[in-house]
Amino acid sequence: MSKYRLWRIIGAVFVILLQILMCNRIALWGIATPFVVVYLFLKIPSGLKPHFLMTVSFFIGLLIDVFTNTLGVYALASVTVAFLHNPLLARLQYRDRGEESFVPSFDSLGLWGYMLYTFVLTFVFCTVLFCAESFSFFSPLLLTGRIVGSTLLTVFVLLVVDLLIEKKR
Repeated sequence: MSKYRLWRIIGAVFVILLQILMCNRIALWGIATPFVVVYLFLKIPSGLKPHFLMTVSFFIGLLIDVFTNTLGVYALASVTVAFLHNPLLARLQYRDRGEESFVPSFDSLGLWGYMLYTFVLTFVFCTVLFCAESFSFFSPLLLTGRIVGSTLLTVFVLLVVDLLIEKKR
């Protein structure tokens, strides 16, 4: 196992623990919750097979579901994001890179492309998660507020973390 893979596995375990132990307990104004686990799905290389990607995403979501007692909500949102990962990257890749696989970043997609990619995947994750969690549209304003608030907070946190990590390299 290469050193790079080992660090990615350690980082993934750290992000999952961070989501389970800390971020799920944060609710700004009772509405916005940061979902740092989306960072794992953002940084998946583009050339992975869809069935492998969805399987890994399912187990990541299931692991979070088991420890947060949410009955498959994270697994559903994770698999949905994994399903949209490669088609979204194919649409956002404006220029021919000449390579089969790349890790999405500011360098590979450009500033606006990466921000759009982050926003779309985060919005899909939050929408699926909150719609499955509420299981009804009884209070559409609260549901919309939770989706928009959590999406904006998560995108802000993920972009700041990504800028800090990229600046380190």
